[in-house]
Amino acid sequence: MKNKDFLLSIVLNVFLAYLWIFLIYLIFDFVKLKDNALLFDIVLASTGTLLFAEVVRRVNPFIEYKITHPVKVAGFISFGLIAVANLYWISF
Repeated sequence: MKNKDFLLSIVLNVFLAYLWIFLIYLIFDFVKLKDNALLFDIVLASTGTLLFAEVVRRVNPFIEYKITHPVKVAGFISFGLIAVANLYWISF
């Protein structure tokens, strides 16, 4: 375990968190134009998030580590902090 691994995990997950926020923005903007906005929004956001999670799982170079490995935990925490901070800041 190196500091380089921690830094790479944090930077990668911060970037992926911003991509996920951008995806959610696009979904919400697209859904505003439809009739059943709430139902359509929930379905599209859930599907998009699940597909995004699969892409994140495959892109992450630390896939061989267990879920409790400190490098993975640092990545999850950085992803969560960026996502929550951005969603709170824009206050949906």
